[in-house]
Amino acid sequence: MTELVAKNIDSADLVIIGNGIAGLTAAVEARRLAPDSRIVIITEQSHPTINTPALKQFAIGKLNHEQLLTYPAGTEQARFIHVINARAEEIHAQDRYITLKGGRGFGYSELLIATGSAPTGLPPTLPGRDFDGVLTLHRLYDYLDLRRRLAEVEEAVVIGGGAHAIETVMGLLYWGIRVHWLIRGDTFLPRMLDRPASEMVLDSIERAGALVYTETEALGIVGRVGMVAGVVTNQQQLLPCQLVLVCTGTTAVTSLARHCDLKMKHKQGILVDEQLRTSVPHIYAAGDVAAIKDPQTGLYAPRAQWYAAVSQGRMVASLMTSSSPTEELGVPWHATRLGNLSMLTVGNVLQWQDTTTTLADSSRSSYRRMAVIDDRLVGYLSLGPSQPDGLAIKCIIEEGLSIRDIKKSLLKGTFDARSYLSRRRTHSAQRMVTTGKLPVADGLEKRMQAIRNRSPQASRQDEQLPVTRALPGTDPLLRADIIERNTDEDLQLFANPFVTAPIELHRSRGQQDNASTDAGMRATMGANANRLAERGFAADDKRPLTPSHIIESTLLKAPRVTRTGRSPSGSLWSYSRPLPSVNVNSVETPGTPAGNDVLDTNRRGRKSQFMAPSA
Repeated sequence: MTELVAKNIDSADLVIIGNGIAGLTAAVEARRLAPDSRIVIITEQSHPTINTPALKQFAIGKLNHEQLLTYPAGTEQARFIHVINARAEEIHAQDRYITLKGGRGFGYSELLIATGSAPTGLPPTLPGRDFDGVLTLHRLYDYLDLRRRLAEVEEAVVIGGGAHAIETVMGLLYWGIRVHWLIRGDTFLPRMLDRPASEMVLDSIERAGALVYTETEALGIVGRVGMVAGVVTNQQQLLPCQLVLVCTGTTAVTSLARHCDLKMKHKQGILVDEQLRTSVPHIYAAGDVAAIKDPQTGLYAPRAQWYAAVSQGRMVASLMTSSSPTEELGVPWHATRLGNLSMLTVGNVLQWQDTTTTLADSSRSSYRRMAVIDDRLVGYLSLGPSQPDGLAIKCIIEEGLSIRDIKKSLLKGTFDARSYLSRRRTHSAQRMVTTGKLPVADGLEKRMQAIRNRSPQASRQDEQLPVTRALPGTDPLLRADIIERNTDEDLQLFANPFVTAPIELHRSRGQQDNASTDAGMRATMGANANRLAERGFAADDKRPLTPSHIIESTLLKAPRVTRTGRSPSGSLWSYSRPLPSVNVNSVETPGTPAGNDVLDTNRRGRKSQFMAPSA
């Protein structure tokens, strides 16, 4: 150790860097499993752990500050979890200590990196990005700033194409603010949703009152005396507004992986195995910073969802305390609200389209799509007023269960998970009694590898994969397994230069008609404490998506609703009942200005696929 560090050393059994939900969950669970261990959390954050998904409710006044806390105030002290407010700068893995800002060292027996993610934001060269009124929404302080401004805003622009953007749009509409929503692509969440599902979501948001602009990027922000006055787009338009909210996704904070004296594998996150171990002994990663292998595709990417972070926190606590973990990673799944619609994705219905049978249905004002191989479900998408049991469907995919008898109910949205699982337990018990054998589920990894081997494209790519050294005690991590991707579904990129071109003033814009109806998918302690390594991976395995044939489809057209005005509505989804924590004057949403020469059906540059049925 250096002389400075040696004079300021302290240590703990379990050291956790970051007090997000993954870090705090790991600390609380570790205390339960190891009552006598010394547990320390090191964080730069100056406030307790908050429920970040609830920030959208906080922004519109349905929750107050205290209701944002994930655990009751004083939880850390009550459980003897020591919290150090400091910045961790380097990891000396050979000596098993970290260096904090100011030169202080802190030793560990087991280390967890749970540093989370940082917002992507606008490009640094975008003109006007520093104007007052341009907010990148990510942390509590961003939403505190937003709440202070709401009462003075009449029009706002939301930039981003993920679920976070929709939540922001709906929150603004709740207070009667006129919203312009800019989406870079021609569809919404192209890596998760096909075109019919995307159209259904966008139409729902339009009917709620938002103005949706697809294939639109912000080229610059116009200001007046340092304040936001409007946004210039690549469609040569100026959208007037007093507020610009940026929801362009997040990127894993991997700085500690780069400042470690032993090479820690990372790319778009810190690579971990199925037990959340990094490539460096005694160091784990969890939450948004951990890049986890998808057993279906073999690719590594963060799973930046709240429940995924909670699950990983519990799992890593068991592993760090040498207990038996009760959590498993399995296939990724995601459940959320998109406006008034509930979305559930399990696996990925847009993967391996040349080896799967795709089934789709659009009855009951919903949309469902399934990817099936030999009566085995490998991907499921549900979009509608309600959603089926996602964990039950996740279990069906991971165990490779036949869906022969439940295929129709899954497709129609009438699947009864409780009844199905009860029947299956009964049948399994009967087989054990009659055969004397325990039921054995097929390994998901082996089945998915067999599926990938079927694909001619995957076979040709696998022949070119470079082999790298395996993690200690783990399966090999291949450079080609890393997916080039940021979190928050689909990041929005922006053009850097400010283009001087004729600008037309529009309050509601139209774009070129897009005649394409293609449903394709785009979708340890010792010496030598001063050596650092800053290396990662550069290669990537990008498997192209090829269109699949939907062999069953009953796509229906949903009616369009004409709105003449909008005021704050209690129908917005919430974590709790509305609370009078903020008083904001209601503002009627102005209708489309008289004389507007842009047709409503052409706002997104094409006519909707969900037009009202003829009488």
